[in-house]
Amino acid sequence: MNISEYIESKRHAMKKIKSDIRERWNNRLVKNSWHLQGVEGAAQYLANYGNNIGIDKVIGFAVCAEQEGYPEVAMGFWQKAFEIETGAAPTPKKPKAAKTSTYAESTVIVEAAPRLVEELPSHLQPGRIVTMQPVDAPFDREYYINSPDYWGQPKRDGNRFVVIATKDQVYYQSRSTNIKAQPAIEINNLLLGLANQIGTFVLDGELYFRSSTGSEHRTAPQAAMVNEQNGQPVVAKPIYAIFKALWFSGQDLTNKSEALRIEAGEEIGKYLDNQYFEVVPTAKTQAEKASLAAKQLSEGREGEIWVSNSCQYTGGKDTRAYVMVRTKYNLELDLIITECTKTTVAGRPFSALNVAQEVNGKLVPIGSVGTGFSQHDMEEIARRHATNPGSVKITVRCQGLTERGKLWHARFIGICEEK
Repeated sequence: MNISEYIESKRHAMKKIKSDIRERWNNRLVKNSWHLQGVEGAAQYLANYGNNIGIDKVIGFAVCAEQEGYPEVAMGFWQKAFEIETGAAPTPKKPKAAKTSTYAESTVIVEAAPRLVEELPSHLQPGRIVTMQPVDAPFDREYYINSPDYWGQPKRDGNRFVVIATKDQVYYQSRSTNIKAQPAIEINNLLLGLANQIGTFVLDGELYFRSSTGSEHRTAPQAAMVNEQNGQPVVAKPIYAIFKALWFSGQDLTNKSEALRIEAGEEIGKYLDNQYFEVVPTAKTQAEKASLAAKQLSEGREGEIWVSNSCQYTGGKDTRAYVMVRTKYNLELDLIITECTKTTVAGRPFSALNVAQEVNGKLVPIGSVGTGFSQHDMEEIARRHATNPGSVKITVRCQGLTERGKLWHARFIGICEEK
């Protein structure tokens, strides 16, 4: 197989570029200007970040470079992929044209991915936006409340949604860069009408469903269940919560400050003062941030998001700079193990623990716990449960309970010692 045949077969098999590849393209190659350095740019990336890199990621970078319009960089990655799989390293010659890369054996023509929205840059095209993700805060919330460098927003319990609104069409993109269907005709019509009024805009936010009690849910069925339990109409209302804007008034805001992005989101939200939209409130002063935290706690919310008000928009999770972090309110429960589920993993005595809560002398199943254990913990739990099943109690930390009363994001903390 020559290089041309190899590229065609691999490109055809690559159904979709993963969001982590786009994140690294934007945050590593583009930020270092390696995307402008052709084959040498790909080589530089691989030298810095390619230790033990997998073949799928190399091919992902090659296809991503092609879609972004940098065929020479793509050839650098294709060369590496070809070398990994065949052991042969083709020697490239100088390309004859901007989008043609020539090898001794053949010529391969690559085309940049079409722009769905011509006026937007490539990193803000629908299906290519890598959203900024919060990481667990290294400090307690008091640090962020007292720091003038951080602003706070309530953490919403929905699914990340990016809106790209043009005068002709509105695109909806998930955090994983998938294009999604419109959440509601009303939402789509309002966004389309506004784009015709003020021009193209891009919003970063979250889609959730609100129940009759005001609680937030990731899906319509979850909210409908709450409505039904309260004797209300089961139809759940979709709400789009606006965090910030990434494009507004013809400007790319990703390289501006977070303060400007939030301000632009608030400006757009003024036109969308409707039952289907919410501009997520931003706490900026120390008093506002303290009030935010107190409100989140009193209402039993999940937590808060704290973001540096001067940071640029960096796709993915930045665990080095901690420019966007989350603080959570967790629930700790002492629960009884009812079953150690089976596993096929060598050395593990169980896969997860089914647990129950004691209520009025009866055991009520409350879900399972499958993380947080050391090997010693697992062996000790299995030994105790086998010796005296139904009497071993553990402490579990979770982010609350689901609508069905089950543990949400549960983690093992420790074994409760017998009294």
